[in-house]
Amino acid sequence: MELSLVLTTLTIVTFISTVTSQSPIQNFVSCFSKFHEPSHSPITQVIYTPNNKTFSTILNQHIRNKRFKLGSTPKPLAIITAKSASDVQATVKCAKSNNIQIRIRSSGHDFEGYSYVSDVPFIILDMFLINGINIDIHNEVAWVESGATIGKLYYTISKTSEFYAFPAGICYSLCAGGHFSGGGYGPLTRKFGLAADNIVDAKIVDVNGKILDRKAMGEDLFWAITGGGGASFGVILSWKIKLVKIPNLVTVFDVTKTLEEGAIDLVYKWQLIASKMPDELFIIAKPRVVKNAKDGKNVVQVHFVGLFVGTNEKLLPLINKNFPELGLKSSDCHQLPWVRSTLIWNGIPTEANLKALLDEPKANETVYVKAQSDILMKPIPKEGIKAIFQKMIEDDTFFMYWIPYGGIMNKISTSAKPFPNRKGILFMIQYSNYWREDTPGTIEREINFSRSLFKFMTPYVSNSPRGAIMNYRDADIGANLPSNVTKMEISKVYGIKYFKDNFGRLVNAKTKVDPDNFFRYEQSIPTKLK
Repeated sequence: MELSLVLTTLTIVTFISTVTSQSPIQNFVSCFSKFHEPSHSPITQVIYTPNNKTFSTILNQHIRNKRFKLGSTPKPLAIITAKSASDVQATVKCAKSNNIQIRIRSSGHDFEGYSYVSDVPFIILDMFLINGINIDIHNEVAWVESGATIGKLYYTISKTSEFYAFPAGICYSLCAGGHFSGGGYGPLTRKFGLAADNIVDAKIVDVNGKILDRKAMGEDLFWAITGGGGASFGVILSWKIKLVKIPNLVTVFDVTKTLEEGAIDLVYKWQLIASKMPDELFIIAKPRVVKNAKDGKNVVQVHFVGLFVGTNEKLLPLINKNFPELGLKSSDCHQLPWVRSTLIWNGIPTEANLKALLDEPKANETVYVKAQSDILMKPIPKEGIKAIFQKMIEDDTFFMYWIPYGGIMNKISTSAKPFPNRKGILFMIQYSNYWREDTPGTIEREINFSRSLFKFMTPYVSNSPRGAIMNYRDADIGANLPSNVTKMEISKVYGIKYFKDNFGRLVNAKTKVDPDNFFRYEQSIPTKLK
């Protein structure tokens, strides 16, 4: 036992010595080693500094946006690949005592890189190894750890029972930690609400390094992290979610229309009926730019992709009555278990092996991304739709998701959760610009195009404020720079756009649980001035 202790001490001393004495991370590593339990895993397999040969691999493993893989992108002082709750506690305690900023990352889908990039010295707390899922079908609940992907959640539910599901997003490589804490909209939301609406408990590491469940944290903090983002308040370890009952078969379809086939009229009609359809029916409209096969010019086509919680026999009469212009045929519809319906949103054949839901995007498959969002309270006129499509064809990497509201979202109070976008909304838009080109000037050109189209949309979208969705982070709506100086006048700008009247309650919760504003980033919830 004495020999083991000596070897462990030598390992820690050797590891610390690789960090230069001038480095602000040295005290952090020394502090962490006092809390770390070597029996769980060697400290060298938990903390990675730039001196480590695998540092770049670990850093880039969960960066989904190539804009933040550049040589000029600020790099962390260290990456902590937490393997246990005690690793998370040690990270918080030691970062706080040494005044080092923490960025909390799980899947790395953050559109602005706030979970793994900072403009001040920082460390990354990686949660992707804390990814367990425990299903309790008898009580219709599950505990889901922050690093678990929703693909893994969907897969695990299906292996337990085909009569249960969970209402979350369509991108299966999203992780529960960030996705649920920001709201979590998906194809089942009109029927069952947001992911955040179906959370019944949580475990969080607070600013003092304590693990709190719902009872211990209190209802104000629980409310705040279920839709107001977790990273402003602590580190989410896990969520207890309520599973929802679902038929053994659902129906999906994907119908594509060109402008020549009346796409503009169809999109206009979609605006009028999509939010008013029965709760069981979810139809998105996805305008995208493609190359015309005849002349190679950019054109817009629109995908109408739908999920119906029910059978084909019930779906077709419903569509034919309310949206006959779509021309939906029985051959367009596929009846299948709910878990297989989740494949269609990612372009995966519905007959594929379900283990595809467990796949993570490969590092060499990452693309450059700029995303934004909008809320719409009234339909866009046909001439406006035509003008938008004409604007879109200026860039062949741009597409949108027009995502319907209505259903149960009309029945949930705007203050039930921090996510305020509920009653009276027709649909929201996610603007997506994905490109692969690496030539000089491309990033600036593509981001400028995204911004110009976003500005073009101003007459058609919500105002006072122009609402936005936190899960589609957008630095353009306001950000604190440098990120270690949080100003209320700046925070109000993005805070009210994301949370509207709920922003004040979030500030109160933040001030109570993190009065010194340790957990901060460019768009974090601020504390009240002392």
